[in-house]
Amino acid sequence: MPTILLVHGAWHGSWCWQRVTPLLERRGLAVRTVDLPSVGAKPGVVADLSADAAAVEAVIDDIAGPVLLCGHSYGGMVISHVVPKNVARLVYLCAFMPAEGESLLSIGGGRNASWIQELESDLLLPDPAQADAVFYADCDLASQQWARSRLRPQAAATVREPVPRPAWLHIPSTYIVCVNDMALPADLQRNVFAPRATEVLELQASHSPFLSQPAALADLLAERAGAEI
Repeated sequence: MPTILLVHGAWHGSWCWQRVTPLLERRGLAVRTVDLPSVGAKPGVVADLSADAAAVEAVIDDIAGPVLLCGHSYGGMVISHVVPKNVARLVYLCAFMPAEGESLLSIGGGRNASWIQELESDLLLPDPAQADAVFYADCDLASQQWARSRLRPQAAATVREPVPRPAWLHIPSTYIVCVNDMALPADLQRNVFAPRATEVLELQASHSPFLSQPAALADLLAERAGAEI
C-alpha cells in the first residue's frame, strides 16, 4: 500500500492533520506530513510555490515505495506543482486544482478573497474575526480556538506563481468536494476543479474536515490507498 503524504493549506501546518494521522496508522498505513516553508516565512527568505513543492518532493524522495499525495486547499497548488516520481494518486481535499499556467491569484480573478489581509513584508493572513466561519464552521468552539491560534502568515509570492504543467494531467486523481465549504465554495469545487479529476467524492463538511470529521476523511483516504476499512 502507498504511503500517504498529507500537505496542509495556506496559514496552516502539519499540526492540522493530527486527528487524521492516527486513524490511518491504525489501518496499517504509513503516513507522512510536511510543513511548507511559505507559512511563517521570514522576510527575505525565498518562500514561493516552487519552494513549497520542493519541500514536498524532498519528503517523497525519502519514501521508498508509492505515494498517495493529498493536498488541502492551497495544498492543491503544491501537489500539482511537484515532479511526480513515485506518486501513484493525487487527492485534492476541497483544494485548488489549477489548469496549465494558472496561479492561485489568476484563479481568483486577480484578487485575494475579501477575508484575506495583506500585511507588510509581502505576507498574507486571514482576518481573525472571520477565520472561524471561513475555515472551521462545523468545528466545536474549542477546536476553532485551538486551530485559529496556530494560523501563521503566508508568503504572498505563493499566490502569484503559476503551475506550468500540473501533475494531475498524467496521474490519477481524486477530488473531495466539501459541501458546506465557506472558504472555497462547493460550486467552484464541483464545476471547475472536480471535472479535471478521475474520481469525485463529497463530504458533508466545511473547509476543515481533518478537524470536524477526521474519521470520515480517514475512511476516504484509506480506501484510496487500498486499506481495509
